Amino acid sequence: MKGLSWLLIVPLALSACTGTRLREPATGTQTAYAERAGRLGQIRSWALSGRISLDDGKEGGSGSLRWGVGPRTSELDFHGAMGRGAWHLSISPELVVLREANGERQEADDVDELVRQRLGWPVPVAALGWWVRGLVAPGDVDSVQLDRRGRPVRLAQDGWRVKFERYTTGEGESLPLRLDARRGQYRVKLSVRRWQMGDEDAQGG
Repeated sequence: MKGLSWLLIVPLALSACTGTRLREPATGTQTAYAERAGRLGQIRSWALSGRISLDDGKEGGSGSLRWGVGPRTSELDFHGAMGRGAWHLSISPELVVLREANGERQEADDVDELVRQRLGWPVPVAALGWWVRGLVAPGDVDSVQLDRRGRPVRLAQDGWRVKFERYTTGEGESLPLRLDARRGQYRVKLSVRRWQMGDEDAQGG
C-alpha cells in the first residue's frame, strides 16, 4: 500500500445545487473535490467526442460517440455502437427522443428507461453525464476514492463500480479521458478523445 496513503475513501451526501456535498469534517481532498465540483457545475455547456464500448456479458459493441450538452438539452450521437448502427438521442427535461439509422423513432420521459427498453439491459446514461466529468451523480453513493487533487479514482454508486483511468493535463479543469463502469455482467467503457467546455453554440443547446 506504500504510495497510496493519499487516496481516501469517503461517503458522500448530495445537494441539489452541485450534485455533491461532502460530509463534515472535510479533509483537504474532500474540499478540493467540492471546489472542483462547484466550478464544473457552473459550466452549463460542454461537449466531448470519443468512443464507447458496451457489453452485457454475452454480446457487446463499440463505436464512436459525440455528446453535446447545452443549458436545456443534450444530444448524443452513436455510430457503430451497440451493434445497431447509428443512434441519435435528444434529451430535454420534457422528452427523450431516440432516432435510429433505419428511421425508427421512440419517445420516453426517462433516458435510462428508453435505452434499457431498446437494448434489453441498463446503461446509466443520466449518471454517465456526471461520471464522465469526474463528478458523483445525484443519488445514493456507497463510496468514492479521491486523489490528492480531489478527482475521483474509483466510485461505487447505484450498483455500479466506476474506475477513472486517466485525466487530462494542462490548463483548465482536469477531466477524465477514460472510465470503466461495471455492474455485475454489464460493462460500459468510455474513451474521450476531445473535450470542449463552455461554448454554448458548439453544443447545440
